[in-house]
Amino acid sequence: MNKRGFTLVELIGTIVILLVLSLLVFPNLLNLIKNSKKDISTSTKDFIYGQAKSYIYDNVNSYTLKEGNIYCIGLKDLVSKNYLNTPLKDAESGNDIDLSKQIEVKVNNNDYSYELVETCTPKSYYTDNSGANTPKLFNNMVPIKYEYEKWIVANTSEKWYDYDAKEWANAVVLNGGVTKNVGDEITEDEVVQWYVWIPRYKYTIFNGNNGSAKEQLIDVTFESGTNRTGTVTCSDNADGSETCTDNVYGNVTNGKSTYTHPAFKFGNTELTGFWVGKFEVSGSYEQDGYTLINIKPNVPSLRGKTVSQFFESIQYTNMQMMTGADGHMMKNMEWGAVAYLKQSKYGLGTTDIAINDNSRFYTGGGQSDAYKTNVAQSTTGNIYGVYDMSGGAWEYVMGNMNNSSNAFYSSNAGFTTAPDAKYYDSYKYGTSYTSHARGKLGDATKETLTTFGNTSGGWYGDSASFPYSSSSWFHRGGFCFSGTGAGVFYFYGSSGGVSDYISARAVLSDQ
Repeated sequence: MNKRGFTLVELIGTIVILLVLSLLVFPNLLNLIKNSKKDISTSTKDFIYGQAKSYIYDNVNSYTLKEGNIYCIGLKDLVSKNYLNTPLKDAESGNDIDLSKQIEVKVNNNDYSYELVETCTPKSYYTDNSGANTPKLFNNMVPIKYEYEKWIVANTSEKWYDYDAKEWANAVVLNGGVTKNVGDEITEDEVVQWYVWIPRYKYTIFNGNNGSAKEQLIDVTFESGTNRTGTVTCSDNADGSETCTDNVYGNVTNGKSTYTHPAFKFGNTELTGFWVGKFEVSGSYEQDGYTLINIKPNVPSLRGKTVSQFFESIQYTNMQMMTGADGHMMKNMEWGAVAYLKQSKYGLGTTDIAINDNSRFYTGGGQSDAYKTNVAQSTTGNIYGVYDMSGGAWEYVMGNMNNSSNAFYSSNAGFTTAPDAKYYDSYKYGTSYTSHARGKLGDATKETLTTFGNTSGGWYGDSASFPYSSSSWFHRGGFCFSGTGAGVFYFYGSSGGVSDYISARAVLSDQ
């Protein structure tokens, strides 16, 4: 007959196993209980954040909505100023809350976010009085300012740009191994790429209905964060055209309608601004089949590439140099955004950009720091602006005319498939280079014509020919031999193939 029950050996073994398990589980259980006592419930945090919000509201001058700023508010401070009472207890557990904790208040997209933390480090970014968004510096970007006839590393908590004074924000990427501190001089030979910040803005429509308009000051208003305050909404159609309506006036109305410039939406991402190459791209050497891109003054621009080769090389170079940014070839609409800012009170306004007529295609108009004296060739008329947008080399931009079947048309550009839609602007097919109605609001084509439908009718006499038939790509700016036909409002059609007279420009934006 089988006997039931434990033998002495089995019993001892069971006890040992239970002891081992208790040693493993009990400390974790104690930690869980200990941590639960430390945890603060969501309802209590929300209450604390609400009191912090009230405190900020009552002291708003000390907590301005400057993009990227970080403010630190101690619980002790809120207690001492009667926004919180002691003892401060968690509403659910009843445990005391450590008053040494701080509230980290971050400014993002024109709003505050709150987080209860053990330690908090405040951060303050300079902003000028224009309303322009604070420049977003990506990894490896160094902010710079021009002082005592030299560029130095800027302190971002102090003045380093002023859009009211036409001093646009500048930043550089340094050669590998070069490190600098605030106040150190930056020389051109230490720079591999140079960028200028274009802050988010809306503009007042001045010629939105396929008409003619004389050269005039464009009314630009900077927008805060990613707020979209323009009254006009435009949507792309399948054939590459666009349909625009005004949410207030119904129809787009000159002098009344306002439009948040479309260049500040990159795919599905709303941008506070973007960085544009200060000069046309130049090339250093080949790597993995791509030309590594430089953006420097007083060197020959890179030419002799197809649109796809420029596009791929700019993207490849960015991936090697920095993280967090989308480096891409300039789109036609991004060109328009820079052109309109130039034409505003924040740039040269109604003064035309001087032509870079250097026959050797040197960026900035020449050698040996020529850009420092050729400031009339910049968008601001001073050293802080963007160069080579009038003359120099022609510049391919990512603006593509559809084929007759309303599909992406590479022509001779070298693309086997269409790039992601966020990387290029699509336009309606046409067989005439004077069919300017195919232009879009904001791209500096159909709006900036003194004579609509005339190839020499661009502002300041700039050439104005639309892509047509097999010439599916835009190139902009004219080149050094274009004479008065060159300019920031110049546009022309091309097949996208190799040319010794055509370069490109790089842009950095949020991904």
